[in-house]
Amino acid sequence: MTAGEATAKFDVEVLIIEDDQDDAYLLTRALKQVARERGQKIDVRHSLNGLDALGEVARKDVLNRLPDVVVVDLNMPVMDGGRFLRLLRRDALLPDLCAVVLTTSTEKPVHDEARANGADLVFAKPSEQRELIAIARQILDFGVGAQAA
Repeated sequence: MTAGEATAKFDVEVLIIEDDQDDAYLLTRALKQVARERGQKIDVRHSLNGLDALGEVARKDVLNRLPDVVVVDLNMPVMDGGRFLRLLRRDALLPDLCAVVLTTSTEKPVHDEARANGADLVFAKPSEQRELIAIARQILDFGVGAQAA
């Protein structure tokens, strides 16, 4: 952590848990575009799998600096998104941390299982950037709204 990170204050902090670097880049770009349009300062972090993300969340929890929202892919190596969500909710005892699933699946049972595992919102990954920007708006609305509550 740099000195700038320690003193920087962001309006919203997002942790993306995604093994596909391209998908993570596109979502990061969409989130930053929406934040810029709103005049918000945003910090976007990225983990490649659920296990790395659990370590990041635990570290942030100890520092009392949890992200406002985590965005989780379901299909990842090492630890998938479903297991990450279950551990986050049950073992890490963070039921109030906003969790959004962004998955390639459009199947209702997959979305229902993600919600049962602890996802607050579930989206299918869109094929167009404008759709991803619309999802980014909802993610930031959700993260900032929960932060204000």
